[in-house]
Amino acid sequence: MTEQEMQTELDSIAEGLRFIDLMVLQNKDKTYTLTERQGEAVGKMLQLFQQLRWQLKFNNYKELKFDSSTGAILQGGIHDKPGTPVRVRPCNKKYEGKTYFGILVGNVARSVSHFINNEEVTARFSYHNPAIIIPELGEIVYGCESWWAIIKDPTDAEKLITDETIKNAWYVKMLMGKEE
Repeated sequence: MTEQEMQTELDSIAEGLRFIDLMVLQNKDKTYTLTERQGEAVGKMLQLFQQLRWQLKFNNYKELKFDSSTGAILQGGIHDKPGTPVRVRPCNKKYEGKTYFGILVGNVARSVSHFINNEEVTARFSYHNPAIIIPELGEIVYGCESWWAIIKDPTDAEKLITDETIKNAWYVKMLMGKEE
């Protein structure tokens, strides 16, 4: 939030809090009621306070660092290397449950996180998830938004990922309480 945006927001809140608006209605049961205009002003103040809380904290930091120990794309780990062929069934309904040929890009960061320590803010890539490009669609889907499996031999490429395949996955059975 820039200084000008902050000033504009404060002016807007002040406009809603003129003296007459500061009167709060007391109900017979000793509770208080805000008018719609007062409620909007209080809502704006709360929102501004949330923004200011971060802004003021952040303004006190002298140094911004980037932790490059985790890259935007991680290699290794539990997934095969980038370029590995996979079959993938995106969960989004627009794909109508179809299984596609895909290529594993790698574990790609879905976000940047930050850590505050003393007078230092450190940012780094985070929330890595397998990214899979689907050449037929020219789109990338993430492992967390699809069902996918590595193609180990040419016959795997022909296998579809069906509702039955998903239901029979050991971890789905475990989560559904249907362990055998």
